[in-house]
Amino acid sequence: MEVLHAAVRRRAPQVAAAIVLDAEAGLRRLCVTYRDAGPYAVGWGGTAYEWRSGPASGLPLPADPERAADSIAAALGALTRQEPSAP
Repeated sequence: MEVLHAAVRRRAPQVAAAIVLDAEAGLRRLCVTYRDAGPYAVGWGGTAYEWRSGPASGLPLPADPERAADSIAAALGALTRQEPSAP
C-alpha cells in the first residue's frame, strides 16, 4: 500500500489519501477522497489493485501503482500530473 499511496500523492496531490487498517479483514487499505467523491477504499487483490468500496467496488485497477494512481484520480474526477518525457 505504501507504493500506491506514494504514487497517488505524486500523481494527484490534490487527492486525500491515507493508509488505513481494515480491522475486519486485518489488511491495510488505501482510503481516497477528492472533493465530494469518497471516501473509497482500494486494496490489493493478489495480482492487481481493486476498489474495495464505492460505486466501483470489486472492479480491478492496474497492477502498476502509477497507472492505478491515474485510474483512481480519474474515477474521483481529479487531474493527474504528467511525468516529463525523456529527452
